[in-house]
Amino acid sequence: MNYQITSDNMELTPSMEVLTKQKFERLENKVKEYPEDTKYARVVINTVPDNKFLVRAKFKVGGKEYFSDETDYSVEGALIKTVEEIFQMMEKEKSKEKRTKVDIIDSVIEEMSQ
Repeated sequence: MNYQITSDNMELTPSMEVLTKQKFERLENKVKEYPEDTKYARVVINTVPDNKFLVRAKFKVGGKEYFSDETDYSVEGALIKTVEEIFQMMEKEKSKEKRTKVDIIDSVIEEMSQ
């Protein structure tokens, strides 16, 4: 998976980059069946007021794109929230695709029985 991990207002440490990739493993594991060249994550980690961190992420896989931005008092917390939101979006879309397929099958069966 290709990563671009940056910041607009702070210097990223190597451990922050490692932490980011570790947290995004959850999404990587979900999309193993896609070719490597179709998987991409752009993550921007910034500081924001109130001693918080903002994580903005764009996750692309198989021609689909997901976006999330979350804040927390720790980089890890913001990363976890961001990954969770993207994961939920992917689950929702997967569920929607399954329902669509079931609806199509049901309509074909109904049409054949008439």
